[in-house]
Amino acid sequence: MYDLNDKIVVITGGSNGIGAVVADHFLAEGAKHIRILDVDEKSGLSLQASLNEKYGEDKVKFSECDVTNTEQFFRALVDAKEDNGFIDVLINNAGIPDESTVDIVRKQIEINYIATVFGTLKGLELMRTDKGGRGGAIINISSIAGLAPICPPLFVYSSNKKAVLQFSTCIGKDTCANTGVRVIGVAYGVTDTPILKTMNTFDRQFDETVKAIVNSVPIQSSEDAARGTVEVFKNAESASIWLVHRSQPATEVTKILEEADKEIIRILCE
Repeated sequence: MYDLNDKIVVITGGSNGIGAVVADHFLAEGAKHIRILDVDEKSGLSLQASLNEKYGEDKVKFSECDVTNTEQFFRALVDAKEDNGFIDVLINNAGIPDESTVDIVRKQIEINYIATVFGTLKGLELMRTDKGGRGGAIINISSIAGLAPICPPLFVYSSNKKAVLQFSTCIGKDTCANTGVRVIGVAYGVTDTPILKTMNTFDRQFDETVKAIVNSVPIQSSEDAARGTVEVFKNAESASIWLVHRSQPATEVTKILEEADKEIIRILCE
């Protein structure tokens, strides 16, 4: 079991929603410092103030950062390391579900997938033990929509989140032994956050279909998601995939996915 005591943590998209609650839970578990990266300056500074009041001065620092601006994103990660000596945990949490226009679809791909990839690669560079880091964990946030096509009208969001899991599995398989960094994928179930109100489809006639699908699934709280994320950090091995869903404890689904992969590989190799 891994522990959060004295860890330096970076969370993207952490000003509000699940990311903000994860920051609170990680501090309660003993994290030394949380760096919040987000475009929402007002909420980020408010969170910084409230968590510093709760846990102590300089426990949290907000940095305004657009993860789709790669230069700005990388600079923020380097700053977090330079300010604290190390980065031990990176949570690529920033994400949006809206895909109502072509421009928003492009932005969604940049946030949900490209920034996750680039964040993982840069985080790995800064954290790896063979390059002066002290190892740690990179947790890439996905969704149950990435595990199965349960919400087809959100086709871009679903494919992005599936790609996040595939990426995390592939890069996580061989990195840990050489770098001391675990790469883990986490699929959240439907969670009660403000982004539920921004699930707009490219073909707006399907907006009501999406609402009906979301309402048919038990909705967990951000507290549930945050508790599950702590469990994942403590227990997950690199390249593993975890489900945090229905307010239940985090469940590893790696073997289920591997069995499905084996069947596809068998068909491909026949």
